Amino acid sequence: MSALFLRAALGASLALALAGCGGGGSNNDLPVNAAPSYLKGSIISTNYDGTSNDLLTGGLGKTGLGTGACPAPASPASPTTAELRTIAICNNYRALVDVAANGGYGTLYGPNVDASGNVTASEGRIAGEEDIVYADDGSGRQNVTLMVQIPSTFDPNNPCIVTATSSGSRGVYGAIGTAGEWGLKRGCAVAYTDKGTGNGYHDLAADAVDTIQGTRISAAGAGTSAEFNANLSAADLAAYNSAFPNRWAFKNAH
Repeated sequence: MSALFLRAALGASLALALAGCGGGGSNNDLPVNAAPSYLKGSIISTNYDGTSNDLLTGGLGKTGLGTGACPAPASPASPTTAELRTIAICNNYRALVDVAANGGYGTLYGPNVDASGNVTASEGRIAGEEDIVYADDGSGRQNVTLMVQIPSTFDPNNPCIVTATSSGSRGVYGAIGTAGEWGLKRGCAVAYTDKGTGNGYHDLAADAVDTIQGTRISAAGAGTSAEFNANLSAADLAAYNSAFPNRWAFKNAH
């Protein structure tokens, strides 16, 4: 199954990346790119300037990723999608990369260490475009998260693409500090996927779910855009909540 999800991620991300380079321009004989039919919903496209926010560090830079706790939203009850993204990047980066100076962060590796291994004074923020969308059969029961990051240094005349598939039940940013950082520093488009095993949830008591960008919403309001829905009938949900109150269902467990 993971190979299928990986092919889906690479296919969708490559189509998006090549579309950004002009597809069938004069420098190649590729046909015009069309989005694969398994992409469902609108592609959410965001450009980051590499100063106020960026692809690699969520705006935190080398210092922010390596110092103190990951940031909290200004209003915990209603975090913005930008805040949720930065929090996800920070926690996923730290989960796989040692950010202690004694471990080599900032000297042997890290956002400020360039692709040639040179330590720079830069915070390592990388400008570029980020596109995120679901792959699904139309039922909303799969909703595999796909994402591609295209750094501003991407060269259409010498294109490269790197996969940064998340491990285990991590979300789509799971490999941003490892394969993601390696590819972005080298000007490659980076294709991410959560393989359909991401950290979607269904708060059964409140009948609330999260969407592709982490926003919490009622299950009815989300419809097929929920990252995960336990798919219980109203009667079954009420019976379960009565017998087992205050329970959550998670996508990876199902």
